[in-house]
Amino acid sequence: MKTEKIVELSFLCAIGIVLQILESFLPTSWIIPGFKIGFANITALFVLKMYGIQSMWLVSAMRVFLASLLQGTLFSVSFWLSASGAFLALCAMSIGYKTGWFSILGISVLGAAFHSIGQVLMVTWIYQQFFMQLFLPVLLALSIVSGLCIGALSQLMMNRWKGRKVYDVCL
Repeated sequence: MKTEKIVELSFLCAIGIVLQILESFLPTSWIIPGFKIGFANITALFVLKMYGIQSMWLVSAMRVFLASLLQGTLFSVSFWLSASGAFLALCAMSIGYKTGWFSILGISVLGAAFHSIGQVLMVTWIYQQFFMQLFLPVLLALSIVSGLCIGALSQLMMNRWKGRKVYDVCL
């Protein structure tokens, strides 16, 4: 991997970490427990379109790990919920991207929906409380809205790209 690509992916990972940490301060849990908009996924979608699937997996895995480390939640329940949601979301986005059937908005909605599914499955497995699955229809409906918003923001960011360096686009 070229040094320039490593620097750009590291910069995008750092942006994702900052967005994830900032989002943790937003009071969205009043909507439904555990719901977040997913601003950090802007970077995942951007990396997917600009650098490909492998880079998206690398940046997203590093973001989840490092953000949890910085928040002091590494290997806690919230880490495992985040990691399981991210894993399923990355799988769905990778498949959606490879098929070529989805725009960036569709890929974003897929990622948001499968992130919710992953989190509900993990919280059900950890706590052995199957009533948590009752939240899934509401989470999936919210995933459509948040996925469309995050996809649109990612598209705006990519439109600004136009061959410039990542650090020029983001600043």
